[in-house]
Amino acid sequence: MEKKTSKNKNNTIKNNIINEIKLNLTFVSLSKVINLNINSKYLIICIIVTLNYILTIILIKSTKNNKETIFNINLHINNEIEKLNEFIILCKKGKLIKNIPNFYIYPKVTAVIILYNSQKTITTSVRSIQNQNMSDLELLLIDDYSTDNSLKIIKNLEKEDNRIKVIRNKENKGALYSRSIGTLNAKGKYIMALDSDDLFINDNIFNICYKEAELYNLDIVEFAGFHVKKPLLKKSNYFPKKAYYLRFKPYNKIIRQPILFNYLYRKNRTRIIRLIDAYIWGKCIKKEIYIKALNLLGKNIYTQKLNFGEDRIVNFVLFKVAQSFKYINEYGIIYYNNPYSIYNSYNKELILHDELINLMSIYNFTKNSSYLNILSYEIIFRWESVIKPGLNEKYKKDIIYLINLVLKSKYIEINDKNTLLVYLNELNNNY
Repeated sequence: MEKKTSKNKNNTIKNNIINEIKLNLTFVSLSKVINLNINSKYLIICIIVTLNYILTIILIKSTKNNKETIFNINLHINNEIEKLNEFIILCKKGKLIKNIPNFYIYPKVTAVIILYNSQKTITTSVRSIQNQNMSDLELLLIDDYSTDNSLKIIKNLEKEDNRIKVIRNKENKGALYSRSIGTLNAKGKYIMALDSDDLFINDNIFNICYKEAELYNLDIVEFAGFHVKKPLLKKSNYFPKKAYYLRFKPYNKIIRQPILFNYLYRKNRTRIIRLIDAYIWGKCIKKEIYIKALNLLGKNIYTQKLNFGEDRIVNFVLFKVAQSFKYINEYGIIYYNNPYSIYNSYNKELILHDELINLMSIYNFTKNSSYLNILSYEIIFRWESVIKPGLNEKYKKDIIYLINLVLKSKYIEINDKNTLLVYLNELNNNY
């Protein structure tokens, strides 16, 4: 029985890989269609958007059960698993395996790490950047008024490497403010964001992203990441066996406006799908585009103390102002859902507070436009996991106000309107 189950599983994995190859070939064909000399450019855009929607649904169905298994097979084929393990182990042990340059004139990429009471993990994160093959980089460490030994640790790291700069907030200001301050002070042409409990697992990912961005004049380059529920501290010596593999489809395809903003979401009959993830990490972003997004947000937004979902609104605006995007199928980062993080110490009410600021910001950027349906997507997407658990009389009026704003729009689909009306009824009856 076990052999039969194993055989069926292997056949499923094999079929998924074959489907993936076929779909990749399809996207190559689509890219050739774009270059055809057809008079009606609008017709081409309509065809591409429609086909991308269909192929996205197929991709989701074909890979949803075996994402991590498929990628692990690819790693074994490429003999990369040992290299990953070695790099992770050395970084976790705090080893510096690359020579620190004596000087640098102008950094190509600035890595921004925000930290708060991160004494257990910050050295690993920093080493994963110092050990990159790119030497002409900058590393900004933004300490959000830590109360443990984090500041002492990063000050020592700053002394050993002139590429490291420490900025300490005068009070605890939150993740959005801290990351924004890091970006505004960056000297590199591109920004790579990292949380203090994450690490880069590919020692060449900075070079790969930089070369792609420069070659094709890209505003955003995204790469693959792994999401694990437990932080890998010194106890663990291997690449995580169970990890959710995050990747955007289609890869190696340059997406430009006006199609780019529509890639934020896809919707099928049963659910709303974020095709481009809402995280700021796992992306190499042109600094001028990042700053343009912050300016559009306005100082009143990014100086607020936000810790939950603070990168979602920045990411939202980034994909509105960026002109070009490309996903490359290269592994690059491990993202931890650290039990000691600020988010996991937040109560439901504080999480909802941050969520409401995000939702109102999205409304401000989409009102009076066909993009307002994105706000309905966000409310529906977050209702069960964030909004409903954190609701009380304090925030009830805000949610009702938001839902009514959406319902007044002529751009909202009838099914979404019906769902939001159900939420309104639940609000009026239960709260």
